Amino acid sequence: MKRLLLFSTLIVFLSSCSKIVVIPEQRSIEGSWVLAEASRSNGFGWQYFRSGLEDGVFDFYRNGNAEFDDGFSLMRGTWRIRTVSGGYYDQYGNYYDRLHDSWEVNVYDAYNRSSIDMYFDEIVVYNNRIVATHYDGYYIQRYTFRRI
Repeated sequence: MKRLLLFSTLIVFLSSCSKIVVIPEQRSIEGSWVLAEASRSNGFGWQYFRSGLEDGVFDFYRNGNAEFDDGFSLMRGTWRIRTVSGGYYDQYGNYYDRLHDSWEVNVYDAYNRSSIDMYFDEIVVYNNRIVATHYDGYYIQRYTFRRI
């Protein structure tokens, strides 16, 4: 009986000393998205521009497959989000040098030989919105997608 009591006390003591680590929920980009806004900045304010992707729908699948359909062609390919270390500009134009998520989308239509190859230095996923940025050496480009 003493051993059982000692063992039970040891388990209660060890379990009370454990730390709980909470990992934030990874937001998913699965589903259908449209480009709601494209803008760029050279450090003197944001200017909106037409990227040519506004009239299509992106579909991102859990397995990493992607599609883009603009009503004229259906492009298929892949997407991926990676955690990387290094410098990047965020959606407000602020520069950081730390761990962050980058995003790549590559889709291709073999019939008409058109493709979309996007690389974003940073991606931030909200419930129904994605904001992704890329610095091309002169402009910080910011793309905002919304879920449909």
